Amino acid sequence: MDNIFTALVRRRTTGVVMEFVLWCIVCFAALLSLIALAMGAGNFVWILLLLTAAGLGVIMAFRLKEVALLYSVCVFNAILFLIHYLVFSVSYGGGPQTAFSIVLFILTFLLSLAVVACAFVQFFSRVNMGTVLTILEICNVALIMIMQILMYAAQYVGEDEYYNINTYHRSWMNAKGYWIGTTAFWLILVLIAVFYAYCFWGPVSDRADKLYVSNGGNRGGGSTYAGFHPGMKGVTGAYAGRTIYLDGRTLTIGSSETVNVYIPDPQVSRTHCAIRFNSQTGYYEILDQSTNGVYLGNGARLYQGRYTAVQSGTTVFIASHQFMLL
Repeated sequence: MDNIFTALVRRRTTGVVMEFVLWCIVCFAALLSLIALAMGAGNFVWILLLLTAAGLGVIMAFRLKEVALLYSVCVFNAILFLIHYLVFSVSYGGGPQTAFSIVLFILTFLLSLAVVACAFVQFFSRVNMGTVLTILEICNVALIMIMQILMYAAQYVGEDEYYNINTYHRSWMNAKGYWIGTTAFWLILVLIAVFYAYCFWGPVSDRADKLYVSNGGNRGGGSTYAGFHPGMKGVTGAYAGRTIYLDGRTLTIGSSETVNVYIPDPQVSRTHCAIRFNSQTGYYEILDQSTNGVYLGNGARLYQGRYTAVQSGTTVFIASHQFMLL
């Protein structure tokens, strides 16, 4: 199974390096949560934060991008709702609520619902809401950051509507582990927004695949369609006459024994190229990582270091080895 470590060794592209950096930040946030948990006498907020960071780290380590995106917004927004409900409701001890705090809570709650709803639409339907979803998540993060900054500043500027909240908030969590855990919380909060921006607006891929879409006989979003299985057939060379199916994965080709399609040829780079199928557009996408290049049947050489969309039926040359995309 593909993972962040093998990907970093095989192809050190900008996208893979960014994935690794984000994964390291998640691991660091999990470590901070663990420290806060140990110092905070087992506070359940740090337990939830630790489990969330650990789960996200495992998913990202195996490069399950779509699962990580959906998991991050659903689980983290559920924790956010719980924390803010306790902060804005329970902290008053049954006293009167201020209009401003109610508005902030409602806005955060509605934005969280919108993000989760759009995430399910994005990953479980043919509708592409990547841009909308990313913008909503960035707005959600910005609102939460503003809300928390106002809460923390209230005890110094003397705003009555925040002072009780912040005093209760700080006393509720052990003072020794409070800022360590809060740092982990902010790290994950910002990381999720950056992760979405990277996946939908990033330098390597501007899309994320679907987790599941029902096939209605047409080419909808999924790894396979009715009667159609993305793959390639060898025409000449080492794989002549053989058909290799993608099976929903990114297929790596090269002369290293660690790739998916091994070609023992000195003209083929260790990791020569990667091929995947974009279920949203219906096109194959080829990433040239080689020295000698990847060529199409018309003689055109693909751009190096970035994915190029190629339609079904195209002939691809890797050195003297010819393949046809199904």
